[in-house]
Amino acid sequence: MTTPRALALCAAIALSAPLGARAQPADRTAEADARFRRGVELYNEADYIAALTEFRRAYSLAPAYQVLYNIAGACYQLRDYACALRAFEGYLDTGGAQIAAGRRAEVERDIAVLRSRVATVALSTSAPGVEISVDDVPAGRTPLAEPLLMSAGRRRIVAEAAGRPPVTRVIEVAGGDRVELRIELPPAPAPQAAGDGARPAAAQPGASVDRAPRPERSAPVFPWIATGALAAGAAVTGVLALGASSDLEAALGELPGDARAIERERTRTATLALTADVLAGAAVIAGGISLYLTVAGGGSQRGDGERASSPATRLAFGPGSLRLVGTF
Repeated sequence: MTTPRALALCAAIALSAPLGARAQPADRTAEADARFRRGVELYNEADYIAALTEFRRAYSLAPAYQVLYNIAGACYQLRDYACALRAFEGYLDTGGAQIAAGRRAEVERDIAVLRSRVATVALSTSAPGVEISVDDVPAGRTPLAEPLLMSAGRRRIVAEAAGRPPVTRVIEVAGGDRVELRIELPPAPAPQAAGDGARPAAAQPGASVDRAPRPERSAPVFPWIATGALAAGAAVTGVLALGASSDLEAALGELPGDARAIERERTRTATLALTADVLAGAAVIAGGISLYLTVAGGGSQRGDGERASSPATRLAFGPGSLRLVGTF
């Protein structure tokens, strides 16, 4: 394969002849010559990426077939065997009889080696006009005129079409492979109907705008009244229980004691204490229910915009108990 020394020799040969078989403007030829020399310097410094860029720029300014030889050498050093193969084939095609027999034989041997290091991929897409790139390098638009040459290894192929999401395929190819690859592109998204997602037009001055009345939120009154009444009853009953407890202590302190009076005060104290506890518990429950109804908006909304009445609640008394019963 081409060595850096052989490539430098090619550069000397190329520089000894005018860049480009066709006449080029003097400024373009001068720039092409300067870029070509810079590319040779970079190549000899092993900066192959920069050298390849300079060679390609020189060729675009003055397309001399000799520059393709240098492009092939830079691509080979970068392990881009497909690029090197294309450049060498272009060198032989465009150079024709101008290429010495020894150089032609050398390049043909290099081409034979490179063909064992590239794969041929016949690529098609489900829609025409799709831009194809291989490893971020543009490769053409479908339908492609010929199969793609790809260096052996893992290759990243991206298909892009206007109005469609891009599709990426990663394939692994070995030297000499012939692969057929078809890329199915997702359909283009349906066009958005006029008015869909559009913002409402701003109201003109003086124009009336119909707006739905905002629902009014009100706190439920009756549950809070019941909570307050229960809390007050618990407080009053608690005070009475304390008084009864004092009377019980006084009765116990009398000598001689009255057994009936003591039993009466004990019963009264126990009853008042139990009632106070029941009322206090009911007040806590009613307070929790009232708080929930207040946070929830004081009841459900009716279909006509009016709010349903507050849940029905009532106190239920039983032997030794007091319960808060309601429908929510």
